[in-house]
Amino acid sequence: MDAAPPRPRTRPWSRSTRTTPDPSPAGAARTAAARRAVTASALVVAVALVLGACGLRAETPAPAEPSPDALEQVRARTVDDALELVGAADALAGTDPAEEVRTVLADVGTWSAAHADALGGVYDSGLPEPTAATTGPAPSPTAVPGPDDVLADLVDAGATAAADADATADGTLGRLVGSVAVARRTLASRLADALGVPVPEPTSGAADGATGDGPTAAASDGPSSDASASQASPSGSATGTGTDPDALVALVLAHDEAGFGFEVLAARLDGADREAALAAASRHRAAATDHAEAAGVVGTSRDPRRASYALPGGLQDAAVLTDLARRLETAVADAASAALATTATGARAPLLAELATATTAAARWGAAPVPFPGMPELAASGTATDEATDAAPGTDG
Repeated sequence: MDAAPPRPRTRPWSRSTRTTPDPSPAGAARTAAARRAVTASALVVAVALVLGACGLRAETPAPAEPSPDALEQVRARTVDDALELVGAADALAGTDPAEEVRTVLADVGTWSAAHADALGGVYDSGLPEPTAATTGPAPSPTAVPGPDDVLADLVDAGATAAADADATADGTLGRLVGSVAVARRTLASRLADALGVPVPEPTSGAADGATGDGPTAAASDGPSSDASASQASPSGSATGTGTDPDALVALVLAHDEAGFGFEVLAARLDGADREAALAAASRHRAAATDHAEAAGVVGTSRDPRRASYALPGGLQDAAVLTDLARRLETAVADAASAALATTATGARAPLLAELATATTAAARWGAAPVPFPGMPELAASGTATDEATDAAPGTDG
């Protein structure tokens, strides 16, 4: 009898660990329920994560306004003063003042609006405005300013701008703010004349850091003025500290040409006008010498001063003479303003004084007042060109 074949030995540890799915309906139901439980758990975890993230965002502080740097503070302060002058002039104009006063107030509003625009207007960070509280009593109506109030505001705002023009680190901004300072001084003088009162002194603290050589020095040489009051040199001291040599040489030339031109005018005028022309000639010749020495061009080939300069025809006509006087003073104002932009911080006050002096002298010879003295590039539009605002300051984030 044949022996049965040996039965294969199965080791317990070698058995397959796979399980066969239960094909019964009950087994399928158990599998589906397990899957639904896993899916539900995943959804719970996802929702918890989303809600947690929302909680984190809610606790993040809102963006804050960037802190203004020193240049932005100067720009913003000059803009704020300009807008306050616009509001004050408009409010006072509504009280039906005298015609002479109303004319000046119109220029205060128009010029100040142009000043604010030239400086870039009110800074807007793009952040939402804070919600104002609605509780509490309603604000009381603002009192309408009087003429003396507007005059005092012009004087103070002009003094502040003059100090800022000298102190700011940016020469381009200093030139623009300096022009605004001189324009405000011009408006203050015109308003005081219309009111029949003297121009007041700035209030204490209105021009912190301003020097005594700022644009408060008046020019009194003009047709029908006392010539003896204009003998002093507008510079007061050697100028040009840190000034670009080419800008300083251009100022030397403008003063020397004005000196020559006023000498010719003095020879053709008489009476008080002749004395005024002689005083102007002396002032400009002295300033040309001061600047030539400061620039170090005396006795060199770079000294721009000439023996004579071209003059217009028709000098026998009084209108031609006064037009020449206006153009000579305006050329000095423009050259002083250009030099101011290249001058170091703290050394601009003498040049600002020259800008003010030449602007006043041109007006005394009949020049129309302008909102941006010494900046002919702004004469047409009344707003700043790209060159004038390229260096407009921003903010430190």
